[in-house]
Amino acid sequence: MIGSLVATAFWAMVPAYVPNNAAVLAGGGRPIDGGREWHG
Repeated sequence: MIGSLVATAFWAMVPAYVPNNAAVLAGGGRPIDGGREWHG
């Protein structure tokens, strides 16, 4: 029962973990905001 709960929790979090880690591993590229900065 505990194993099933852990597996379900992991499966629910996979969609959040995969894109975040893929962005780090792929790295670089143009920033989404075009490189704008906040000058406050």
